[in-house]
Amino acid sequence: MNNKKSKGIVFFAVILVSCLTAFWGLTSRAIGNHEAYVGVTARNMLASGNWVLPVFNGEPRLNKTPLSYWLVAAAGKAAGGVNDFALRLPNAVLAVLSAIAIFYFVSDWLGFRIGALSALVWATTLCFFRYSHTGRPEMTLTCFVTIAMLSFYSAITAKDKKKQIYYMLVFWLSFSLGMLAKGPAPLLLIFPALFFYFAIFRKWKLVPKLLPVAGVILFLVIFLPWPITVLIKHPQAVEIWKNEFLGRAAGEYGSGSEPFYFYFWVMFAFFVPYCAFIPLAIAMPFYRIWEEKHDEIFYLCLWFVVGIAAMTLCGGKRQHYILPIMPAMAALTGIILDDMIFGHRAYTKNFSRNFLLTYLFVLAGLCVIIFVRPNILGKGEDDGNYTIRDFAQEATSAAEAKEVVGYCKIDASFIYYLNRNVPVLSDIDKIYSNYPAGCWIAASDKNFEELKKDKRFSLVWTGIDKKRGFFEKNQVKE
Repeated sequence: MNNKKSKGIVFFAVILVSCLTAFWGLTSRAIGNHEAYVGVTARNMLASGNWVLPVFNGEPRLNKTPLSYWLVAAAGKAAGGVNDFALRLPNAVLAVLSAIAIFYFVSDWLGFRIGALSALVWATTLCFFRYSHTGRPEMTLTCFVTIAMLSFYSAITAKDKKKQIYYMLVFWLSFSLGMLAKGPAPLLLIFPALFFYFAIFRKWKLVPKLLPVAGVILFLVIFLPWPITVLIKHPQAVEIWKNEFLGRAAGEYGSGSEPFYFYFWVMFAFFVPYCAFIPLAIAMPFYRIWEEKHDEIFYLCLWFVVGIAAMTLCGGKRQHYILPIMPAMAALTGIILDDMIFGHRAYTKNFSRNFLLTYLFVLAGLCVIIFVRPNILGKGEDDGNYTIRDFAQEATSAAEAKEVVGYCKIDASFIYYLNRNVPVLSDIDKIYSNYPAGCWIAASDKNFEELKKDKRFSLVWTGIDKKRGFFEKNQVKE
């Protein structure tokens, strides 16, 4: 495709699709618990003017690095406050940026058509849609890991020295921002794959191209000021980071109970509707027919396979941990689709036609089944999010200006929608004795049932689901 006008139209179309999938219905879903942590923390930053020490519900929030808080706070400042749109806007923008990065770099490696297909695949995957529609830091991390991995390969293969330096600076900048987005995850998502690439291809002589001195200095200048400042103000951060980062990786903290093969099915679920291409993509480096694209294919496969292996070896396992690896599979799928639709070198016309038609037929059937029986996929976390949102919004008017205290546990999304801090106490006697008349106590689930049985408190308001509500200190004279 050599015509500049045609290329412009295709580029615009792919970016338009990316914007549609990233922004369509951005605020239609209720805010979940994890993204509420980001929203409330960003809201506190705006209110306090302190953008260094993240604070959630009156307590330091140091479990995650701060870039997502900063981005949401900046969006909230522009929007006049942190609302659902401002909370999710940064991830939607960065999702589109990740698609543009794939388009640019893969086009540079393998041609405009493959770049367009790769970006289009990425922008229409389930994981792209899902994580561009949340305020959690995963898509921010994914964007910067994607740019880092793509710019790295462009740097070591660039013939022009200026381009090589430019791409390596982009690599170090993206790595630094990735560490600020969700450190230290980029260490496992980037460097193991790069190590195996150098080891397998014996490219150690290219190490000086990595700008090891200037790049490390750039990283330290960007990343280091925040943890140093936090440690000065909050020395206990060392223990929090030890548990959150090292303990989670070792499986000693928040490890869950997932089996070692957990990501083997998650990668297929994330890559809907292109999941059938994963086996074909992983097998690509072993076929000579791909010889002219072998280096790029091998690099993308290493990015994907080594990333899956690194996350599998970690003790803590969560679905979203492999999100930054999925763009590599999108690029590999773009290569396969280009051959099936246009090239027919690796796959014959008959095989390509039968494969694609069968695939489209199965997808159409699944769409019909889901449309007819939408509950076939089961109840998701959205059900609980909507319940908490409705509870908080109704409670806002019911509680008016009264002080609110949480008993044992309060959902972050409840605090987000209530739009005020909610101190949490686990000692029921302390709640009774230490708080003045008129203070409301919020409780849910088993804690709600416990307070209902305690005659010292009066139930004054119950949520729609009858599993949560507000209690007030009983005013009966003793």
